[in-house]
Amino acid sequence: MQWSPQQDNALKAVAGWLKAGDPKVFRLFGFAGTGKTTLARHIAATADGAVLFAAFTGKAAHVMRGKGCIGASTIHSLIYRATESETEEPSFELNDDSEAAKAALIVIDECSMV
Repeated sequence: MQWSPQQDNALKAVAGWLKAGDPKVFRLFGFAGTGKTTLARHIAATADGAVLFAAFTGKAAHVMRGKGCIGASTIHSLIYRATESETEEPSFELNDDSEAAKAALIVIDECSMV
């Protein structure tokens, strides 16, 4: 694929971040239609280890899946599990056994909403 200069710079920045391993968060910003999801898929395809995709809302996760981000889910469903509750209110707890706990990389779409 032919990358624009901005996309190429973004890929180089992400590669440097992955190599360094710190800090734990890398944020990539850009206007709609600039190729962020395409870059995310490329990064995921070349990353070592499991890569997960998530978004703040179910609709955004659905859009990600439609753009090829296989298995994209909500952040909530990625890290929490429902627990038994005596009340009518749903109850959740962090899922220490979730795929997120083992993932090499988690790509969050619309991170400014988190």
